[in-house]
Amino acid sequence: MDGATRGERHSDDELASALEEEVARITSAIPIIVPRAETSAVEAQPVEAQPAAVDEDDDADDDETWAGPPTELISFDDLPVRREPTGPEPTFSPWVATAAIPVQRGPAEEPPTPAKPSSAPEPEPPAYRPIARAEPLDFVPPELAPRDSQPVPVVPAAQPQREPDPQPDADPEPEAAPEPRGEPTATPVAAVVAEQPTPTPADAPSETSAPDAPPAQEPAPHPAGRHARPSILTPEASDLEPTPLRARAGRASRMFWLWFAGTSSLISVGVGATLFVLGLSLRQLLVATLFGVALSFLPLGLGTLAGKWSGQPTLVVSRATFGLRGNLLPTVIALVVKLFWGSVLLWLAGSAAGSLTEAEGWPGNAVAATVAALAVTIVIAVAVAYIGYALVARVQLVLTIASAVLIVLMIMATWQHVDLSRALDAPDALWTHVVTGAVLVLSYVGLAWAMSSAEVARYQRPLSSGGAAMLWATFGAGVPPFVLVSYGGLLAASNPGWAADLAQDPVGALVGLGLPGWYPVPLLLAVGLSLISALVLTLYSTGFTIDALGVRLGRRWSTLVAGAAIAIVGGVLAATVTDLSSVIRGVPTALSVPVAAWVGVFSGEMMLRTRRLHSPSLLERGGAYPDWRWTNLGLLVAATAVGLGTVSSPLSWLGWEGYLFRMIGIDPQAGIGTSNIGVVIALVIGLFGVLVSAAPAVRRQEQSVE
Repeated sequence: MDGATRGERHSDDELASALEEEVARITSAIPIIVPRAETSAVEAQPVEAQPAAVDEDDDADDDETWAGPPTELISFDDLPVRREPTGPEPTFSPWVATAAIPVQRGPAEEPPTPAKPSSAPEPEPPAYRPIARAEPLDFVPPELAPRDSQPVPVVPAAQPQREPDPQPDADPEPEAAPEPRGEPTATPVAAVVAEQPTPTPADAPSETSAPDAPPAQEPAPHPAGRHARPSILTPEASDLEPTPLRARAGRASRMFWLWFAGTSSLISVGVGATLFVLGLSLRQLLVATLFGVALSFLPLGLGTLAGKWSGQPTLVVSRATFGLRGNLLPTVIALVVKLFWGSVLLWLAGSAAGSLTEAEGWPGNAVAATVAALAVTIVIAVAVAYIGYALVARVQLVLTIASAVLIVLMIMATWQHVDLSRALDAPDALWTHVVTGAVLVLSYVGLAWAMSSAEVARYQRPLSSGGAAMLWATFGAGVPPFVLVSYGGLLAASNPGWAADLAQDPVGALVGLGLPGWYPVPLLLAVGLSLISALVLTLYSTGFTIDALGVRLGRRWSTLVAGAAIAIVGGVLAATVTDLSSVIRGVPTALSVPVAAWVGVFSGEMMLRTRRLHSPSLLERGGAYPDWRWTNLGLLVAATAVGLGTVSSPLSWLGWEGYLFRMIGIDPQAGIGTSNIGVVIALVIGLFGVLVSAAPAVRRQEQSVE
């Protein structure tokens, strides 16, 4: 068949003979399996006592009969007349193929032959043993899985130990239950590899030949397929490079409690009170909170997916969207945003301790308590973030449980002050205020963490569900703010005269309600632990952001630098700012506009991508991603300019905002001018601009790494 030309014709006999030869060649190495249940009775009989079965219908010329008893594993090579090889052995698929290899026995390896009561000779053990089937690729560790057209390795199974026969005077053991018919159970590939000795260089197969076993390589740290778990107190070595596969052991559900503790601060109660002070009714407040949290799903979910795909930080993944050098602009924006929110978190921790000390009359004064709280908070947060992900994940799990318990205690302690009928009687404001509230919640939840979402997703299992990771992350980051902001609005609507105090100083206002005497300490823990959790995530992410600028101090040293900067700015805020609502309504909105523009551009490209990012090209120039993506950079700048022209701020030094409203005759301090709709406009411009213009560039990137 191999040398036949296309136009040559053959007779039926020739084709049948060629087909028979091909089938014989392919099946020459396939063992014939005889179950143990069928051979156990035969093996116990002497060889001479076994009559040869003669079929009367056989031809007289066929005088050759089978010699010897049946064995468990025989092949065509064991037949009396050996078949001559007709060519190279085929490469079998691990799904259907088995083979056999000869068992090398030496004099020292012969098992002892105990005395037997019968003088009948023992059947010769089989000279061949099975080779294990390879498992389906879903269960093969990545280090052992074949790549592209590499021949599938066939790994030999371990030789089973032969048990000595029982002594004549020993009590007979009960017979084991017969094994089920069919093929013997295959030994897992990974377990077999663990038992094989590492071949020496002299025994290693040549590069030109197709090896029958995997090539010599460094032993996998976990050959049984289990993922590595780094020590909790061992500093993380990963930086901007992709997280090693052996360390990517996180499940999708881990994303929930990584985010839950950081967003469960009781300061969110003050955000809800701020929405009520803006004029929203309770129903409008709930709608605004729901829309703000829902919009937060976009940046948090897609950022989580990007981190899982590449195993790299957010501002490294962003290089594919803006270019390796063009990404410096988003990185600077991210650094400013993270330093600002880290300083606010630190200031809130010190302010809460000072307010409780003054309200409860604890020893010392408010200033000393504030300074002590600032020092303790920053030291703990920097220490945890410095060590890295292993400790961060464990601390977040503990703080998630503690935060959930403390939130329930807070609601139980303050529920007596809720008046639902009075809260529902609050009149509705203009529905443009709902946009203001939704933008405020989006800025506080989604945009504050948008540029940090990939950092905690880098350790997700490569084969885990990306959609599940996105959902767990967004629910973990969105559920606590939704509950606390809504409950803060409910408390404020139930006590309108007390709403302004709750918006300015949530901790002091809660203490002023006349809570039980045991509650101030849990209240301090509820505020402090959640703020420490959020600050840990901020510092951990900021260390990667500093390195992404090109400084390359290393993640740990960059974390220390970020901690020092946050400590300085947080101390300045603690000495100069006393009103939480002014901080929430002023600077965060201005910072949210460029972040929203970045989210739109980045999210749009993530929606267009159909393949994973090429990690090496994100670190070195000249790869799949260019130095500059001018179209995306132009969209980022244009969306930011339009957004800042359609927002407003109560702070005098930000009075220049809203310049586009003034150009068309709208007052930035009234009606739609106060809605801060520019944040949503910036996000929409970036998103739809990329969806319209970036598809060809994304396809070229993906094709360049095929």
